[in-house]
Amino acid sequence: MTYPRSHRTPTSTGPRTVRHALGLALCLSAVTLLPRLARGHDWYPAYCCSGQDCYEIGPEDVEFVDRGYFIKATGEYYPRDAVPESPDGKFHRCSVQGKREGRTLCLFAPTPAF
Repeated sequence: MTYPRSHRTPTSTGPRTVRHALGLALCLSAVTLLPRLARGHDWYPAYCCSGQDCYEIGPEDVEFVDRGYFIKATGEYYPRDAVPESPDGKFHRCSVQGKREGRTLCLFAPTPAF
């Protein structure tokens, strides 16, 4: 006897169905997580960052010298008035190909306390 399509029972409720459910849950988790990860690069100006060139650096990586910032990894100096404030209050650096030893394209600093 053949039932109409709407009355058929599922053919499998075993491991295959569980795998499909787990796969769906994993995909949904990734979809909700990826925008949060990508948002980290949203505020960097396009001329500084191609989506992978910018990253947070610690205050130990930068020294305030003579009204400007000295980047210890490269020996570069940027006057304070040439360094925009970072929106999250942390240091950020954009460098050629995102390499720590690469030339600095942009530097962002927290609001100065002076």
